[in-house]
Amino acid sequence: MKKQEKLNLIERAIRNVEICRCYFSYDNNYFYYYPNAVNEKFILGQEEDDFLLDGYAIRKISHLKKVEVKDDKCNEINREFGVTAQVQSPNVNISSWQSIFNCLKAFNDIIIIEDEINEEFAIGIIKKVLKNKLYFLDFDADGIWSDRELEIPYSCITSVQWNTRYATTWKKHLKNKGLF
Repeated sequence: MKKQEKLNLIERAIRNVEICRCYFSYDNNYFYYYPNAVNEKFILGQEEDDFLLDGYAIRKISHLKKVEVKDDKCNEINREFGVTAQVQSPNVNISSWQSIFNCLKAFNDIIIIEDEINEEFAIGIIKKVLKNKLYFLDFDADGIWSDRELEIPYSCITSVQWNTRYATTWKKHLKNKGLF
């Protein structure tokens, strides 16, 4: 699928609030997104999973192999039960990783950064945003914050996610323990 075809289809889905099935080069599975914004570099969308919206994700267009508008019974159910009506575009500038992370840093929220090519995963908070990398303070599966910040080059990032059920649950847990 050619890049312009993908962009045109995503733009149509944004205008019509349609769900898309997105295939990325680093994953054999596909993802369902209600796209919120797109440009030559990035797609920003709300992930849909079993009739629920599950936060936002930004991924690289260069990794998007194929995109299809999903037009089936599930899409009809999403409209009927108000899932589609919940689609909202966040105030995130997707012109570059630097602009993306500056916006997300202002949210002061738990985010997930992944390198799905090398199976790297980090969850935590943005500490500092630079031109080609960011500094990130993560925590482990026991909710224990790292002693030092990760230095993450933008070239290694395949996705960034926030407001997911996973991240939101961790934030509540960390707040309850006085750790956030």
